[in-house]
Amino acid sequence: MDRVVGLETGADDDIAKPFEARELLARVKSVLRRATGATAGPRVRMGRRVLDLERRVLVDPADGTKETLTASEFDLLKVFAENPNRPLQRDWLLEVTAHREMEAFDRAIDLRITRLRRKIEPDPAHPDAIRTVRGVGYMFVPPTA
Repeated sequence: MDRVVGLETGADDDIAKPFEARELLARVKSVLRRATGATAGPRVRMGRRVLDLERRVLVDPADGTKETLTASEFDLLKVFAENPNRPLQRDWLLEVTAHREMEAFDRAIDLRITRLRRKIEPDPAHPDAIRTVRGVGYMFVPPTA
């Protein structure tokens, strides 16, 4: 009965004693996969491409071709993958990826987003993966299928 009450009140899982360490580790990894969403594995689907987090490249799933990324492009895509469906401020993105503060009329982050959209979006003029959030910045929206 305690297990049912715990799960009904919001627990992600329940494990009874005695338990195997291997089972506990598997359950923790399962909860972490659910909690982190898009970054659960070494690859994240972004628009028409897949970001390989280990090799730091974009892969076209249709033909397997790989496109290299600059360090700043990879850093930006990784931040988006770690924060799906969350609007991220332009100045924060610049601080995190370029390690500098944004200056007045600084368009560096906008230029990087434009370049990334050309690489990952099926139609860069109408982006679906990296969306603009007016007055805030940008948001990565993982594909639903």
